[in-house]
Amino acid sequence: GAAAALNRRLRERSPMPINHLGGVRVRWNWRGYDIFATTTGEGPPLLLVHGIYAGASSFEFRELVPHLATHYRTVAFDLLGCGLSEMPALEYATELFVEQILAAIERFADGPVTLVGASLGAAFAIRAAARSPSNVARLVAISPTGLTTRLGSLNPTRSGAGALLGSPLVGEALYNAFASNALLRAYLRSNVYGDAARVTSRLLAHYRAVTHQAGARFVPAALLAGTLDCNVARDLPFVEAPTLVVWGAENLPSDLTARRHEYASLARDGRLVTIAGAGRMPQEEQPARLATAIAAFEDRGRPAGMRSAPPMASNLVPSVFLSYDVRGIYPDELSDELVEGIGRAFVPELGAKRIVVGRDMRPSGERLFAALARGATEAGADVVDIGLVSTDALYFAVGKYGFDGGVMITASHNPANYNGLKLTRDKAQALSLDSGLARIRDRVAAGDFPASDRRGTVTHQEILAEFATHCLGFVNPKAIKPFKIAIDAGNGMAGKTVPFVFDRLGCAVVPLFFELDGSFPNHPASPIEPENMIDLQRAVLENQCDLGVAFDGDADRMFIVDERGGLVGGDIVTALVGKNTLRRYPGAKILYNLICSRSVPETIERAGGIPVRSPVGHSLIKKIMRDENIVFGGEHSGHFYFRDNWFADSGMIALLQCLEVFSEAGTTVSRVIAPIDTRFRSGEINSRVADIPSKLAELEHHYIDARIDHLDGVTIQYPDWWMNVRPSNTEPLLRLNVEGDTRALMERHRDEAVELIRS
Repeated sequence: GAAAALNRRLRERSPMPINHLGGVRVRWNWRGYDIFATTTGEGPPLLLVHGIYAGASSFEFRELVPHLATHYRTVAFDLLGCGLSEMPALEYATELFVEQILAAIERFADGPVTLVGASLGAAFAIRAAARSPSNVARLVAISPTGLTTRLGSLNPTRSGAGALLGSPLVGEALYNAFASNALLRAYLRSNVYGDAARVTSRLLAHYRAVTHQAGARFVPAALLAGTLDCNVARDLPFVEAPTLVVWGAENLPSDLTARRHEYASLARDGRLVTIAGAGRMPQEEQPARLATAIAAFEDRGRPAGMRSAPPMASNLVPSVFLSYDVRGIYPDELSDELVEGIGRAFVPELGAKRIVVGRDMRPSGERLFAALARGATEAGADVVDIGLVSTDALYFAVGKYGFDGGVMITASHNPANYNGLKLTRDKAQALSLDSGLARIRDRVAAGDFPASDRRGTVTHQEILAEFATHCLGFVNPKAIKPFKIAIDAGNGMAGKTVPFVFDRLGCAVVPLFFELDGSFPNHPASPIEPENMIDLQRAVLENQCDLGVAFDGDADRMFIVDERGGLVGGDIVTALVGKNTLRRYPGAKILYNLICSRSVPETIERAGGIPVRSPVGHSLIKKIMRDENIVFGGEHSGHFYFRDNWFADSGMIALLQCLEVFSEAGTTVSRVIAPIDTRFRSGEINSRVADIPSKLAELEHHYIDARIDHLDGVTIQYPDWWMNVRPSNTEPLLRLNVEGDTRALMERHRDEAVELIRS
């Protein structure tokens, strides 16, 4: 009785916090009990399941939700008895929570969801995903409890301890002792948080409040008694949804972090991410990194299964070798060891004696350079380090100085926890899976590294001044007017390369985010996404600039904003540069990919050139340009290729040519592009499709009266509108692009095509 009275007083002194997430609070009655949920954000539904005591829908996700809510409609709900729900005297069992999770999906979503669970909540989420595969499209398990423990096994000692803790008098007294401030603080610091300083008075106050609710002892009593069976090892193999397993990197006394690979290996379609700087609560300690990992998992679709812990396992290697480069999360997918192996395989594949290596500003770049250089020198090649450069500067170095090959360490526009490699032969010839990258992958997977009788050297060379001279050689610098230009480097490599070029021009630059920072603190360095152009558009208008320019992370792609803040597509830039190129090379061939507007070939023909239509993809384009000696090529994605740049792409050279066009025109950018940019485009729309060949055949049959070709996917053309549908190289997706002579035409056929694809 005294213990119960003490518990009541503790409850009165430590009232439950109401809401940690903002958003909209919803009361949900399930099985006669009031459950509380918080919804915030817009987009695809994402349901959050906290550990058993976090509560208040939900304290545990308070740091993570603001990051997720920018892309998803997040729903955090209290597990029965937690948060604001009074702890009922139920017979707690795993199936009770699993049924509640499935009911929550039906209550808060219209279709399959991404289910995110943490600790014991992750174990329940895993069971729910296995039970109802049609309701769970993706599963994220954060530090899941119960890999090897089968608490449901009959154990008299456990059952007795559970019964004792559940008893009204002895149990209440024991639990008051276990849930004291001192023991809570010690447990959280030593077993949960990687940084003990995270265990603040606010955090302690919350857990104190939750653990002193009436009946709070029933949950640990059920755990001890064995009614909460959290055998993840039994459940994970039956989860059909792609599964992301997340662990913090810090080793804790009772942690299973060292065995984290086993979790992902159990899933049919599993990936593992380890979050640096976190313990068993990465959602609190490193929320931005975790949100980035979840977004990358969503965007990447069904990942290749991880079936083995060693990062060099042959079945893991192919997952980072994409069609045109190597890319993955560092260090779990793209480790130092793997990159060292790529260096050892790259050299014999090319028969290289001397290679050049550059890198972007990502924090992992230096470590990956050291690993790559170690592998390449062990294979017998000399490595020339050109340091922090843009990708087009790396291409310049390979071609200009006659290297046997080159490697750019970059993940381009991908989030900060990614890194990657772009590999080239001599003369800046890009390697793709079809032209050497697959053989390098297979060498690494097999450990096929021929021995070398010498060890190479590592030296350093500065190249950016000569790179700037090379770029300026494509225009007449004196003819470029003193424009006022806002330039958004996105904290990427343009922040370093732009000054080398623009110091030689008379233009006034308004710099945005020129500080090199691979964590991308301001916005993702992906200017093809309109939301990442808002800062630049604002700067153009506020500073009354003549135009704005944005580069991606490794500064090989470039996008333009006109003086009114309007976005200028990469295909329209292709038309501008193509027209300018034809002034120097009358009658030349100009390449454009088939996603570009019809206005591009029309502009080329009017300027006296020969338009050449190509598939999407830089390695294919470069080969076509080499085979046909094409002087210039451009893509809707902001890649622009120049014959006199070793057929490699350069956003900087394209920008300079545009400045030359605008200077000669003597009018505003919007007026220059107005005669070209006359049609309406949908942008790329991705849809997940189970049977891609059948769906493409269905589309062809539906538009049987159209002009159809198969240069890349299926292109369906009518006199006043067209569309292209092509498969992704890496995911079970179809990518749709539609253009119409009027907005109404585009929107009508876009909506019709989307409905057909997703039906």
